Amino acid sequence: MFKKTISYLLFCYIFFQFFACGNRPDGVLNQRDMKDFLTDLHLLDAVLDEKPLANERERAYYYNALLLKHSITKAEFDSSLVYYTKNPKLFERIYSGVVKDLEKFQSEVHEGKYFPVLPDSIRLKPLEQEIWSRSIAYHFTKDSLRQQTTFSIRNYSLMTKDIYLLRFLLRVAPQDSSKNAYAALKIHYADGKVDSLTHKTYNDSVLRRYAFRFRASRNVSIDSLSGVFYGSSRYAGVFNVKVDSISLKRVYVPALQDSLRLHLDTVKVKVKAADTVPAAIESKPKNIPKPGKLKKERKLIQ
Repeated sequence: MFKKTISYLLFCYIFFQFFACGNRPDGVLNQRDMKDFLTDLHLLDAVLDEKPLANERERAYYYNALLLKHSITKAEFDSSLVYYTKNPKLFERIYSGVVKDLEKFQSEVHEGKYFPVLPDSIRLKPLEQEIWSRSIAYHFTKDSLRQQTTFSIRNYSLMTKDIYLLRFLLRVAPQDSSKNAYAALKIHYADGKVDSLTHKTYNDSVLRRYAFRFRASRNVSIDSLSGVFYGSSRYAGVFNVKVDSISLKRVYVPALQDSLRLHLDTVKVKVKAADTVPAAIESKPKNIPKPGKLKKERKLIQ
């Protein structure tokens, strides 16, 4: 009888001990919720350590936001922490899950899962960049340094497939003696080849707007851009030209730049006949002949 009583009391003790450990007190998170919160807590600590904030008040803001995300209070987290530290085996099991979640997150980061996935309409949207950094207006007379009608720009960020937009206003006095006058834009490639566009100009005192739209088509690096606002095949000593509102813009897709660099100099693209057709004027003045290509490339004014 005595042995049965001892056995019964021992069973009750073990049962109640097990019952006490297996049931959480009110206000204590279950193991899964505790694991999820600790995982986010470690990620937040890592971010704040990487980019320290100005004061502790700002850190507290992020910790409070984390509590709101998991719909718990600081008192509940503190109670849960005390409870699980008194039960090492449970706490070890929770932290084993935390470590697995962090390792999985690290692997997903390396695989690019958390990089923003942008639609092509945004990712491939062209960017327009002004690359003209000189004076936007010039006035040339017979006493001017006439070589200033030409320009050359070297910019190491220029890439194949870029589109270059050159715009300017040009007024030429009737007494100007330049013959076969023209404006031009050229793309100089690293292999020494040059693509060019030209357009006829007029000396009738009318302020005209000229615009070139030129695409770099060759799969080689670009060395520089050059051009001439006003050139001619012959000059008889009278020079009177005004250039104004100069703009030279580069239109490109930033998201494609790295892939383009990998393919530079790998494919030699033949220049099509269309590549040398003069660019059209954006706003055609009235009663002006249709723009056409000069019969042959002319020397720039020296």
